[in-house]
Amino acid sequence: MKRFVLPLALVPLGGCIVAKQSLTMPDNSETTVALVTGTLGHPMDGIARHPWFAVRKKGETEWRTFEVGGGGSESDPFTKHSPYLKPIVHKVWRGAEADRAAACIEIEGPKWEGYIESHYIFYPGPNSNTFGDRVLRACKLSASLPSTAVGKDWRGLIGAGVTSERTGLQIETAVLGVKVGLKEGVEVHVIGLSFGIDLWPPAIIVPLGPGRIGFADR
Repeated sequence: MKRFVLPLALVPLGGCIVAKQSLTMPDNSETTVALVTGTLGHPMDGIARHPWFAVRKKGETEWRTFEVGGGGSESDPFTKHSPYLKPIVHKVWRGAEADRAAACIEIEGPKWEGYIESHYIFYPGPNSNTFGDRVLRACKLSASLPSTAVGKDWRGLIGAGVTSERTGLQIETAVLGVKVGLKEGVEVHVIGLSFGIDLWPPAIIVPLGPGRIGFADR
């Protein structure tokens, strides 16, 4: 029994998610928009993730990516998006919903990218994760960035509003914050680090690794 104690104790430190979304996208018969994150390089790979939006319109073969510090046309932004590693797909939109999302991201993406890059602060923000959160909110796209996307909750000295999943409320200060929602459950933020319980899909939120212990976000 003792030989299992250490591995089990390390699970909360690294996070563990099951039922991840596939990195293989559906065909191009409809517009597709995806929210993806990848780890930074060592030694930040276990504590920080970076987001990008991948957009492919109906009939197209190339993807257009939107992110801080990059972006452009790519054939596979899901498994070969250098320099980021261990990609995770957090949400995929298709059809009419994706058409609306793509049109909005094409407008809001460059706008927020320019703002973030001109005000960039690696920690606590605004940074690339702030960009991801702001675009989700501006385009009314219901999704969440992982807890290890530090900077996603940056609001300056103080800020409040609906959650990015659009089923709850959130208030943030420069040091402490809290998020409560029907899907999001309860999440507490301490100097940018997230802890909590996600109700749907169920998971414990931790500020390391993929950011959760339980089912992958949807």
